[in-house]
Amino acid sequence: MVSTPDPDPDAGQAVEVPQRRRPVPGKGHRKSKKGCANCKNRRVKCSEDIPTCRACRRLGFVCRYASPPPPPPIAPAAHFRTASSALTFDDLRFFHHFFVAAHPPLPFGESKVWQDVAAISHEYDFLAHAMMGLAAQSLSASTSADYSIQALSHRVRAIAAMNEALSKSEVSHVDGDARLAAAIILTFQSSNMEDGMMEFLRMLRGWMIIQTTVVPSTAQSLFRAFTEEAYVESMRSHIMQKSTTCLSDAADYHDLREALENFDASLRLAAPLCQSSAELRYLSSMQRVAIVARTNPLEACLELVPLYAGTNEMDADEFAHFTQENNITAQILLAHFWMLTWVLDSLGPARGFAMHESIVLRWVERIARRLPQVHRHYVLWPLGIAESR
Repeated sequence: MVSTPDPDPDAGQAVEVPQRRRPVPGKGHRKSKKGCANCKNRRVKCSEDIPTCRACRRLGFVCRYASPPPPPPIAPAAHFRTASSALTFDDLRFFHHFFVAAHPPLPFGESKVWQDVAAISHEYDFLAHAMMGLAAQSLSASTSADYSIQALSHRVRAIAAMNEALSKSEVSHVDGDARLAAAIILTFQSSNMEDGMMEFLRMLRGWMIIQTTVVPSTAQSLFRAFTEEAYVESMRSHIMQKSTTCLSDAADYHDLREALENFDASLRLAAPLCQSSAELRYLSSMQRVAIVARTNPLEACLELVPLYAGTNEMDADEFAHFTQENNITAQILLAHFWMLTWVLDSLGPARGFAMHESIVLRWVERIARRLPQVHRHYVLWPLGIAESR
Protein backbone atom coordinates (compact mmCIF):
# COMPACT_ATOMS: atom_id res chain seq x y z
CA MET A 1 0.00 0.00 0.00
CA VAL A 2 1.34 3.45 -0.92
CA SER A 3 1.02 6.22 1.75
CA THR A 4 -1.19 9.21 0.91
CA PRO A 5 -1.32 12.64 2.49
CA ASP A 6 -3.86 12.90 5.24
CA PRO A 7 -4.88 16.40 6.23
CA ASP A 8 -4.17 17.33 9.80
CA PRO A 9 -6.97 19.57 11.04
CA ASP A 10 -4.67 21.09 13.63
CA ALA A 11 -1.49 21.60 11.67
CA GLY A 12 -3.03 21.91 8.30
CA GLN A 13 -0.21 19.75 6.92
CA ALA A 14 -0.17 16.29 5.39
CA VAL A 15 1.41 13.38 7.43
CA GLU A 16 2.81 10.03 6.27
CA VAL A 17 0.80 6.85 7.18
CA PRO A 18 3.19 3.89 7.74
CA GLN A 19 2.99 1.18 5.04
CA ARG A 20 1.52 -2.17 6.24
CA ARG A 21 3.54 -5.21 5.18
CA ARG A 22 1.79 -8.39 4.20
CA PRO A 23 3.13 -11.56 5.87
CA VAL A 24 5.34 -13.66 3.66
CA PRO A 25 3.77 -17.14 3.20
CA GLY A 26 5.73 -19.83 5.06
CA LYS A 27 7.91 -17.26 6.80
CA GLY A 28 8.66 -18.10 10.44
CA HIS A 29 8.16 -21.89 10.48
CA ARG A 30 9.97 -24.92 9.12
CA LYS A 31 8.50 -26.62 6.08
CA SER A 32 7.66 -30.28 6.58
CA LYS A 33 6.76 -33.06 4.19
CA LYS A 34 5.29 -35.22 6.94
CA GLY A 35 1.96 -33.44 7.35
CA CYS A 36 -1.40 -35.12 6.82
CA ALA A 37 -3.16 -35.09 3.43
CA ASN A 38 -5.88 -32.65 4.57
CA CYS A 39 -3.41 -30.01 5.77
CA LYS A 40 -1.39 -30.34 2.59
CA ASN A 41 -4.49 -29.80 0.43
CA ARG A 42 -5.50 -26.79 2.53
CA ARG A 43 -1.89 -25.49 2.44
CA VAL A 44 -1.75 -25.01 6.18
CA LYS A 45 0.83 -26.14 8.71
CA CYS A 46 0.10 -29.56 10.17
CA SER A 47 0.80 -30.30 13.85
CA GLU A 48 1.73 -33.86 12.74
CA ASP A 49 0.07 -35.38 15.80
CA ILE A 50 -0.51 -39.14 15.54
CA PRO A 51 -3.10 -40.50 14.83
CA THR A 52 -5.06 -37.22 14.30
CA CYS A 53 -3.53 -33.77 13.92
CA ARG A 54 -4.97 -30.76 15.75
CA ALA A 55 -6.56 -29.22 12.63
CA CYS A 56 -8.37 -32.41 11.60
CA ARG A 57 -9.46 -32.98 15.19
CA ARG A 58 -10.89 -29.45 15.37
CA LEU A 59 -12.65 -29.67 12.00
CA GLY A 60 -13.82 -33.27 12.38
CA PHE A 61 -11.86 -34.55 9.37
CA VAL A 62 -10.54 -38.09 8.97
CA CYS A 63 -6.79 -37.59 9.33
CA ARG A 64 -4.58 -39.63 7.01
CA TYR A 65 -0.83 -39.64 6.59
CA ALA A 66 0.91 -40.82 3.45
CA SER A 67 3.66 -42.49 5.49
CA PRO A 68 3.44 -42.36 9.30
CA PRO A 69 6.76 -41.48 10.90
CA PRO A 70 8.58 -44.65 12.03
CA PRO A 71 9.11 -45.26 15.74
CA PRO A 72 12.60 -44.62 17.05
CA PRO A 73 14.89 -47.70 17.04
CA ILE A 74 15.21 -49.62 20.30
CA ALA A 75 18.51 -51.19 21.24
CA PRO A 76 18.36 -54.80 22.52
CA ALA A 77 19.45 -53.82 26.03
CA ALA A 78 16.85 -51.04 26.26
CA HIS A 79 14.20 -53.40 24.95
CA PHE A 80 14.86 -55.97 27.64
CA ARG A 81 15.03 -53.35 30.37
CA THR A 82 11.51 -52.33 29.35
CA ALA A 83 10.38 -55.96 29.42
CA SER A 84 12.11 -56.64 32.72
CA SER A 85 9.98 -54.02 34.43
CA ALA A 86 7.04 -56.40 33.91
CA LEU A 87 8.78 -59.42 35.47
CA THR A 88 6.67 -61.31 37.99
CA PHE A 89 7.77 -62.99 41.19
CA ASP A 90 7.45 -66.30 39.33
CA ASP A 91 9.92 -65.03 36.71
CA LEU A 92 12.39 -64.17 39.45
CA ARG A 93 11.96 -67.67 40.85
CA PHE A 94 12.60 -69.08 37.36
CA PHE A 95 15.85 -67.11 37.06
CA HIS A 96 17.00 -68.39 40.45
CA HIS A 97 16.05 -71.98 39.66
CA PHE A 98 17.91 -71.82 36.34
CA PHE A 99 21.14 -70.86 38.11
CA VAL A 100 20.71 -73.35 40.95
CA ALA A 101 19.35 -76.47 39.26
CA ALA A 102 17.80 -76.08 35.82
CA HIS A 103 20.70 -75.02 33.59
CA PRO A 104 21.76 -77.72 31.11
CA PRO A 105 23.83 -80.24 33.12
CA LEU A 106 25.85 -81.71 30.26
CA PRO A 107 28.74 -81.93 29.72
CA PHE A 108 29.51 -82.28 33.43
CA GLY A 109 31.74 -79.64 34.94
CA GLU A 110 30.69 -76.84 32.58
CA SER A 111 28.38 -74.88 34.91
CA LYS A 112 30.76 -71.91 34.71
CA VAL A 113 29.68 -71.48 31.08
CA TRP A 114 26.12 -70.81 32.18
CA GLN A 115 27.27 -68.15 34.62
CA ASP A 116 28.93 -66.41 31.68
CA VAL A 117 25.73 -66.84 29.66
CA ALA A 118 23.75 -65.21 32.47
CA ALA A 119 26.08 -62.23 32.30
CA ILE A 120 24.98 -61.46 28.72
CA SER A 121 21.32 -62.49 29.00
CA HIS A 122 20.13 -58.95 29.80
CA GLU A 123 21.11 -57.91 26.26
CA TYR A 124 19.18 -60.69 24.47
CA ASP A 125 15.51 -61.12 25.27
CA PHE A 126 15.33 -64.46 23.40
CA LEU A 127 18.02 -65.81 25.73
CA ALA A 128 16.35 -64.52 28.89
CA HIS A 129 12.99 -66.01 27.87
CA ALA A 130 14.66 -69.33 27.01
CA MET A 131 16.26 -69.45 30.48
CA MET A 132 12.97 -68.75 32.24
CA GLY A 133 11.10 -71.24 30.02
CA LEU A 134 13.50 -74.08 30.85
CA ALA A 135 13.36 -73.29 34.58
CA ALA A 136 9.55 -73.16 34.56
CA GLN A 137 9.42 -76.49 32.69
CA SER A 138 11.88 -78.04 35.12
CA LEU A 139 9.87 -76.92 38.14
CA SER A 140 6.69 -78.35 36.61
CA ALA A 141 8.41 -81.71 35.98
CA SER A 142 10.15 -82.02 39.34
CA THR A 143 7.72 -80.42 41.81
CA SER A 144 3.99 -80.37 42.49
CA ALA A 145 3.72 -76.83 41.08
CA ASP A 146 2.33 -76.34 37.59
CA TYR A 147 4.14 -73.68 35.61
CA SER A 148 3.34 -75.19 32.21
CA ILE A 149 1.56 -72.05 30.98
CA GLN A 150 4.49 -69.81 31.91
CA ALA A 151 6.94 -72.32 30.42
CA LEU A 152 5.10 -72.34 27.10
CA SER A 153 4.71 -68.55 27.09
CA HIS A 154 8.44 -67.97 27.62
CA ARG A 155 9.27 -70.64 25.04
CA VAL A 156 7.06 -69.10 22.35
CA ARG A 157 8.52 -65.65 22.99
CA ALA A 158 12.07 -67.02 22.96
CA ILE A 159 11.59 -68.84 19.65
CA ALA A 160 9.92 -65.84 17.98
CA ALA A 161 12.72 -63.50 19.06
CA MET A 162 15.33 -66.11 18.18
CA ASN A 163 14.01 -66.44 14.63
CA GLU A 164 14.18 -62.67 14.23
CA ALA A 165 17.76 -62.65 15.52
CA LEU A 166 18.79 -65.46 13.18
CA SER A 167 17.60 -63.42 10.19
CA LYS A 168 20.44 -60.95 10.77
CA SER A 169 23.60 -61.73 8.84
CA GLU A 170 26.18 -59.77 10.84
CA VAL A 171 26.89 -61.64 14.07
CA SER A 172 29.61 -60.97 16.63
CA HIS A 173 31.07 -63.81 18.68
CA VAL A 174 28.93 -62.68 21.65
CA ASP A 175 25.80 -62.67 19.44
CA GLY A 176 26.71 -66.17 18.26
CA ASP A 177 27.14 -67.43 21.82
CA ALA A 178 23.76 -65.96 22.81
CA ARG A 179 22.04 -67.73 19.91
CA LEU A 180 23.78 -71.02 20.62
CA ALA A 181 23.01 -70.78 24.35
CA ALA A 182 19.32 -70.23 23.59
CA ALA A 183 19.29 -73.21 21.18
CA ILE A 184 20.85 -75.49 23.82
CA ILE A 185 18.45 -74.28 26.51
CA LEU A 186 15.39 -74.71 24.26
CA THR A 187 16.58 -78.24 23.41
CA PHE A 188 16.82 -79.18 27.09
CA GLN A 189 13.41 -77.67 27.73
CA SER A 190 11.85 -79.87 25.06
CA SER A 191 13.39 -82.90 26.81
CA ASN A 192 11.18 -82.02 29.80
CA MET A 193 7.98 -81.70 27.75
CA GLU A 194 5.53 -84.62 27.71
CA ASP A 195 4.71 -83.93 24.05
CA GLY A 196 8.18 -82.71 23.13
CA MET A 197 9.81 -85.79 21.56
CA MET A 198 9.82 -84.58 17.95
CA GLU A 199 10.52 -81.04 19.11
CA PHE A 200 13.57 -82.40 20.92
CA LEU A 201 14.93 -83.94 17.71
CA ARG A 202 14.32 -80.74 15.74
CA MET A 203 15.96 -78.59 18.40
CA LEU A 204 18.98 -80.92 18.49
CA ARG A 205 19.38 -80.39 14.76
CA GLY A 206 18.94 -76.62 15.13
CA TRP A 207 21.57 -76.64 17.87
CA MET A 208 24.02 -78.38 15.52
CA ILE A 209 23.31 -75.97 12.64
CA ILE A 210 23.78 -72.89 14.82
CA GLN A 211 26.99 -74.25 16.34
CA THR A 212 28.49 -75.00 12.93
CA THR A 213 27.22 -72.04 10.88
CA VAL A 214 26.25 -69.13 13.14
CA VAL A 215 29.02 -69.02 15.75
CA PRO A 216 31.72 -66.90 14.05
CA SER A 217 34.73 -68.30 15.91
CA THR A 218 34.74 -71.62 17.71
CA ALA A 219 38.00 -70.73 19.44
CA GLN A 220 36.44 -67.61 21.02
CA SER A 221 33.11 -69.22 21.85
CA LEU A 222 31.98 -69.94 25.39
CA PHE A 223 30.93 -73.35 24.06
CA ARG A 224 34.23 -74.38 22.49
CA ALA A 225 34.33 -77.44 24.78
CA PHE A 226 30.79 -78.56 23.86
CA THR A 227 31.75 -81.31 21.39
CA GLU A 228 30.62 -84.89 20.95
CA GLU A 229 33.92 -86.08 22.39
CA ALA A 230 33.39 -83.85 25.43
CA TYR A 231 29.98 -85.42 26.08
CA VAL A 232 31.43 -88.93 25.84
CA GLU A 233 34.32 -88.10 28.17
CA SER A 234 31.89 -86.37 30.52
CA MET A 235 29.90 -89.60 30.70
CA ARG A 236 33.05 -91.65 31.23
CA SER A 237 34.16 -89.40 34.10
CA HIS A 238 30.68 -89.52 35.62
CA ILE A 239 30.72 -93.32 35.60
CA MET A 240 34.25 -93.68 36.93
CA GLN A 241 33.54 -91.36 39.84
CA LYS A 242 30.65 -93.55 40.95
CA SER A 243 31.89 -97.06 40.34
CA THR A 244 34.77 -99.11 38.97
CA THR A 245 32.60 -102.18 38.44
CA CYS A 246 30.10 -102.86 35.69
CA LEU A 247 27.16 -103.95 37.82
CA SER A 248 26.45 -104.11 41.51
CA ASP A 249 25.57 -107.82 41.71
CA ALA A 250 24.76 -110.93 39.68
CA ALA A 251 21.02 -110.23 39.79
CA ASP A 252 21.52 -106.90 38.07
CA TYR A 253 23.62 -108.55 35.38
CA HIS A 254 20.99 -111.25 34.79
CA ASP A 255 18.20 -108.69 34.51
CA LEU A 256 20.23 -106.60 32.08
CA ARG A 257 21.04 -109.55 29.82
CA GLU A 258 17.40 -110.60 29.76
CA ALA A 259 16.26 -107.07 28.90
CA LEU A 260 18.85 -106.82 26.11
CA GLU A 261 17.90 -110.22 24.66
CA ASN A 262 14.26 -109.13 24.55
CA PHE A 263 15.37 -105.83 23.02
CA ASP A 264 17.22 -107.70 20.24
CA ALA A 265 14.22 -109.89 19.55
CA SER A 266 11.92 -106.88 19.35
CA LEU A 267 14.29 -105.07 16.97
CA ARG A 268 14.50 -108.14 14.70
CA LEU A 269 10.72 -108.15 14.54
CA ALA A 270 10.66 -104.49 13.49
CA ALA A 271 13.64 -104.69 11.11
CA PRO A 272 11.60 -105.60 7.97
CA LEU A 273 9.72 -102.30 8.38
CA CYS A 274 12.94 -100.33 7.81
CA GLN A 275 13.18 -99.33 4.16
CA SER A 276 15.07 -96.04 3.96
CA SER A 277 18.83 -95.81 4.51
CA ALA A 278 18.25 -93.48 7.48
CA GLU A 279 15.99 -96.03 9.19
CA LEU A 280 18.45 -98.86 8.52
CA ARG A 281 21.36 -96.83 9.94
CA TYR A 282 19.38 -95.97 13.06
CA LEU A 283 18.43 -99.63 13.53
CA SER A 284 22.05 -100.73 13.08
CA SER A 285 23.31 -98.20 15.64
CA MET A 286 20.94 -99.51 18.31
CA GLN A 287 21.87 -103.12 17.56
CA ARG A 288 25.57 -102.26 17.94
CA VAL A 289 24.96 -100.64 21.33
CA ALA A 290 23.03 -103.72 22.50
CA ILE A 291 25.89 -106.03 21.45
CA VAL A 292 28.43 -103.96 23.40
CA ALA A 293 26.10 -103.88 26.44
CA ARG A 294 26.12 -107.66 26.76
CA THR A 295 29.79 -107.70 27.74
CA ASN A 296 30.40 -104.14 28.96
CA PRO A 297 27.21 -102.28 29.89
CA LEU A 298 28.99 -99.09 30.95
CA GLU A 299 30.94 -98.91 27.69
CA ALA A 300 27.55 -99.25 25.96
CA CYS A 301 26.46 -96.11 27.81
CA LEU A 302 29.32 -94.29 26.12
CA GLU A 303 28.30 -95.73 22.73
CA LEU A 304 24.80 -94.45 23.38
CA VAL A 305 25.78 -90.79 23.82
CA PRO A 306 26.33 -90.00 20.10
CA LEU A 307 23.10 -91.82 19.23
CA TYR A 308 21.09 -89.13 21.03
CA ALA A 309 21.98 -86.89 18.08
CA GLY A 310 21.86 -89.71 15.53
CA THR A 311 19.23 -87.87 13.51
CA ASN A 312 21.73 -85.04 12.99
CA GLU A 313 23.67 -87.38 10.67
CA MET A 314 20.71 -87.49 8.29
CA ASP A 315 20.45 -85.10 5.36
CA ALA A 316 17.58 -82.63 5.21
CA ASP A 317 15.21 -84.90 3.26
CA GLU A 318 15.96 -87.92 5.44
CA PHE A 319 15.42 -85.91 8.61
CA ALA A 320 12.13 -84.43 7.37
CA HIS A 321 10.85 -87.92 6.52
CA PHE A 322 12.09 -89.50 9.76
CA THR A 323 10.48 -86.88 11.98
CA GLN A 324 7.02 -86.98 10.40
CA GLU A 325 4.39 -87.95 12.95
CA ASN A 326 2.91 -90.50 10.51
CA ASN A 327 6.25 -92.27 9.94
CA ILE A 328 5.30 -95.44 11.78
CA THR A 329 8.69 -97.11 11.36
CA ALA A 330 10.57 -94.14 12.81
CA GLN A 331 8.16 -93.97 15.74
CA ILE A 332 8.74 -97.66 16.51
CA LEU A 333 12.53 -97.21 16.32
CA LEU A 334 12.38 -94.19 18.63
CA ALA A 335 10.29 -96.11 21.16
CA HIS A 336 13.03 -98.76 21.26
CA PHE A 337 15.78 -96.15 21.55
CA TRP A 338 14.20 -94.37 24.53
CA MET A 339 13.69 -97.63 26.40
CA LEU A 340 17.23 -98.74 25.61
CA THR A 341 18.48 -95.48 27.13
CA TRP A 342 16.30 -96.09 30.17
CA VAL A 343 17.57 -99.69 30.64
CA LEU A 344 21.21 -98.57 30.46
CA ASP A 345 20.57 -95.45 32.53
CA SER A 346 19.00 -97.61 35.24
CA LEU A 347 22.46 -98.99 36.01
CA GLY A 348 23.59 -97.65 39.36
CA PRO A 349 26.77 -95.81 38.30
CA ALA A 350 25.21 -94.33 35.17
CA ARG A 351 21.90 -93.31 36.72
CA GLY A 352 20.81 -89.76 36.09
CA PHE A 353 22.78 -89.18 32.91
CA ALA A 354 19.81 -89.61 30.58
CA MET A 355 16.74 -87.40 30.45
CA HIS A 356 13.98 -87.21 33.01
CA GLU A 357 12.64 -90.73 33.51
CA SER A 358 8.95 -89.87 33.68
CA ILE A 359 9.15 -87.85 30.45
CA VAL A 360 10.82 -90.65 28.49
CA LEU A 361 8.23 -93.15 29.70
CA ARG A 362 5.41 -90.86 28.62
CA TRP A 363 7.00 -90.42 25.19
CA VAL A 364 6.94 -94.20 24.69
CA GLU A 365 3.36 -94.49 25.96
CA ARG A 366 2.37 -91.68 23.61
CA ILE A 367 3.95 -93.47 20.64
CA ALA A 368 2.10 -96.69 21.50
CA ARG A 369 -1.26 -94.92 21.75
CA ARG A 370 -0.83 -93.24 18.37
CA LEU A 371 0.18 -96.38 16.45
CA PRO A 372 -2.46 -98.17 14.37
CA GLN A 373 -3.73 -101.32 16.05
CA VAL A 374 -2.02 -103.57 13.49
CA HIS A 375 1.38 -102.13 14.50
CA ARG A 376 1.01 -102.27 18.29
CA HIS A 377 2.83 -105.61 18.59
CA TYR A 378 6.01 -103.93 17.36
CA VAL A 379 6.25 -101.90 20.58
CA LEU A 380 5.35 -104.58 23.11
CA TRP A 381 8.92 -104.61 24.51
CA PRO A 382 9.37 -100.84 25.00
CA LEU A 383 5.79 -100.46 26.24
CA GLY A 384 6.24 -103.37 28.66
CA ILE A 385 9.37 -101.73 30.12
CA ALA A 386 7.54 -98.39 30.43
CA GLU A 387 4.48 -99.90 32.08
CA SER A 388 6.59 -101.87 34.56
CA ARG A 389 7.71 -98.64 36.20
